[in-house]
Amino acid sequence: MSKGVKTCLPPHDGHPGVEITWASDCSEAFNQGAKLAQSWLDNARTGWLWAVMIAERDLLPRAIERRAFEVGFLSRVHQRIGTQRCRSHSEKSLSLML
Repeated sequence: MSKGVKTCLPPHDGHPGVEITWASDCSEAFNQGAKLAQSWLDNARTGWLWAVMIAERDLLPRAIERRAFEVGFLSRVHQRIGTQRCRSHSEKSLSLML
């Protein structure tokens, strides 16, 4: 992998954040995914989660952007689920390389 570009999902709902390194700049797609997931979580969960994700993801032109969108989306959902399952988790950040 080349030098890489980092994106960060900040801690939320008491669950740690995550820092991910991509082969190219995917921060916009990643952030779009996280924001869409947050919107779905905040708005009484209208529509099917998977349908909301797929409809927006498929609008992105490159495969790596679609992957970043998915990771951002699912990471935000994971934070919410993780909070409900394990409230005593520490605030340290995780680091991933994709």
